[in-house]
Amino acid sequence: MSRFCVAGSINIDLVTKTSRFPKPGETMYGESFHTFTGGKGANQAVALAKLGADTAMIGLVGNDIYADDYMAYFKKLGVNTNSVKGVETSTGIAVIIVDGDGENNIIIVSGANAKVDADYILSNSDIINDSKYLLLQLEVPMDAVVQAAKCAAESGTRVILDPAPAVPLADELLKYVDIITPNETEAEILTGIRPADEAGFASAGRILIDRGVKTAVMKAGSRGAYVFSDNMLTHVEGFRVTAVDTTAAGDTFNAGLAYGLGAGMPLMKAVRFANAAAAISTTKAGAQGGMPTLAEAQSLLDTLN
Repeated sequence: MSRFCVAGSINIDLVTKTSRFPKPGETMYGESFHTFTGGKGANQAVALAKLGADTAMIGLVGNDIYADDYMAYFKKLGVNTNSVKGVETSTGIAVIIVDGDGENNIIIVSGANAKVDADYILSNSDIINDSKYLLLQLEVPMDAVVQAAKCAAESGTRVILDPAPAVPLADELLKYVDIITPNETEAEILTGIRPADEAGFASAGRILIDRGVKTAVMKAGSRGAYVFSDNMLTHVEGFRVTAVDTTAAGDTFNAGLAYGLGAGMPLMKAVRFANAAAAISTTKAGAQGGMPTLAEAQSLLDTLN
């Protein structure tokens, strides 16, 4: 199995479960409250580690009560934390509300994640250069994301970018990206097209390719994913499960995609593996609670093949 590196955010998720989302100005009672490990970068690293991948994390934590616990958790899972340092601020925080349908709203306080800059990436470039795949997201400053992608491109490391949270992106970044994995909302922000059908996904995918990425894998929830590559659109079906919490399903998808490619799967088979991993991840509470092992992901694939 190829070596994987994830550069990005490390958060603690403070999760409240409610029957519905509150209206503006409304106070309502929640059903439960839990604290979970999260952050899009850490989510992807944990998902890879749970699948059994050799994974390293590049990021920052704070100097609060959450940092030591998170580092111990990484090490328990086997994530290489040599490039995770502590700084004089809070660890990143995500405040999450989950409604009765398993959908979520999220507010992020960046904390230490805001201090992950281009210089920090450069100081840890060796671990990127030694990896086969680099996974990126957008919860750390953009100069760090661009620098990480550039380091990877210069060393032949393949870059998989999850363009979330959704913001417009410069072609300077996209030209370094091998695979971009937007959902429908993110695809619209990047291309101006809201992909509601195959024609929309094809148009959005073509724009992303024209902007410099090599392959667009567009996530569509329970419908699976639409892959635009070699001027062709392919639909890879998803898996229907009973969703409890969709937090980090996209992160699990990206980890599953990277794992599949690193294991030598053809692209479409790797996307189907990613769909299975993401589906399983929604069946338990918390960003990382439902992330599957390799055996669990393979079991779902075997059941429905």
